[in-house]
Amino acid sequence: MRISEGIHSQAEIPEGCSVLVVGAGMSGLGTALELSERGARDIVVVDPGPFTGFEHRSRTPNTVPLPDTPPWWRSASPHYAELPGVTGPLGGRSRCWHGVLLPVSRRVLERHWPNDTADRLLAEGPGSYRAVTGELLDWQRTCGDARPDRAPDDPREELRALWPDLSLEPVPQAGWSVDGPDGRLVWAYSPLMAWAHRGLARHAGLELPRVVSGPRAISVLVEAGSVRGVRLATPDGGIREVRADVVVLAAGTLENTRLYAQALAEAGDAVTRWPGLNDHVTHGYAVPLPSALAERWTRSDHRFLWSDHEEELNANLFMEVHAAGLAEPVLDLWWMAQQEEPFRDEVRFDPPDRTASGEDTAWAGQVTASFSPADEEEIRRRDEITGKLLEALDVGIAEERGLVDFDPAAKAALATGTAHHYVSRLGTADHEAGTVPLGRRLDFGGRSPSVGNLFVTGPATFPTAGAANPSLTILALAAHTAEAITGG
Repeated sequence: MRISEGIHSQAEIPEGCSVLVVGAGMSGLGTALELSERGARDIVVVDPGPFTGFEHRSRTPNTVPLPDTPPWWRSASPHYAELPGVTGPLGGRSRCWHGVLLPVSRRVLERHWPNDTADRLLAEGPGSYRAVTGELLDWQRTCGDARPDRAPDDPREELRALWPDLSLEPVPQAGWSVDGPDGRLVWAYSPLMAWAHRGLARHAGLELPRVVSGPRAISVLVEAGSVRGVRLATPDGGIREVRADVVVLAAGTLENTRLYAQALAEAGDAVTRWPGLNDHVTHGYAVPLPSALAERWTRSDHRFLWSDHEEELNANLFMEVHAAGLAEPVLDLWWMAQQEEPFRDEVRFDPPDRTASGEDTAWAGQVTASFSPADEEEIRRRDEITGKLLEALDVGIAEERGLVDFDPAAKAALATGTAHHYVSRLGTADHEAGTVPLGRRLDFGGRSPSVGNLFVTGPATFPTAGAANPSLTILALAAHTAEAITGG
């Protein structure tokens, strides 16, 4: 059944295709569109998530049950308890993104990433940060709705009076958000919008790849050292095999790691331990604000601000006022930082006995993650900086600390009139990365050197993530993958 133009239910899974993309999130849809633009045809994208709309999830209430978390995943700690990227609606990360356009820093790219990829990201042509940022900002200007509450107020002058040594700039975004009585509404770019004819200008009139909602990939079919397709589990309990000349894994870091590990085993290289897993460390304070400043800031075009501290702290400092669901506006003053190297977190697999289980069984995976002593020390170091900012605001700081997120901290801040500290668990930022890195596990464009015509894309391929939101890099790397597949 056709759900929408180009988007289909599991009943329309084809027997075969030229390119099969596993995952319809930011990386999968972005890669599929880049392939189509380069002349590739017979592209199919499969994803277990149901279709619930084209726009940000806050603007498209979910009325369709999401798929259950597959039984083969578990976490060995409170971190990654939600198993990010494993379940969700069609569109994945792209429908949770706030449009933040921050690149991985030049320092991190030049130190840790392969030269061919870093050079392309830092250049000016297709697949560069400059090109992707430019077209997303053009898209926002030409296709975007106007903010309904925009006001010319700029809180930065008042904030500079409090924090004269802090450089504050509006966060570059392909989108915006506004707090309403029913919650925060976010409007931001998603490659899924191309299927609603609201995508990038260069995608207008493009022959769109077929997207099939419902099936989940169990394993990659490998014969004679090359891919031959993917084995899928359907929501009705069936198993389908789709033959394909090329397979692109874009199913999120955890599932990409599992599928790639199983494909390597089929090619004769069984690897059960995958180190390098890392996520952004997110921590900060929920801060009650003077009502006049909070009101102006909430309605300002400059409501979302940041201060770049990548060089000295490998982190970015953000501040944004939140009002949705709260009695009064609250400032979220938080850091987003890379975990400290060397990364100790990992994914391990327990391959089943195939003589007993057959070929339709996914490998059982376990995530092991924690903050290292170095992570804890850097959290304390960054908290000292924000503590000085809070002193200038003349607000008290509650002593309670723990692994909580912003929302409970905000409610506590309003109840007590003091700033409340929070530290989010690893795996809650949806930025997990690093298990199948470019330059070590993969060649340019995410090409596997071990399994012919197998590619991996998305944050799993990041050698390091730096302090930046991964989405801009994901979209840029989609062009690299498409180029590697098509040869141009």
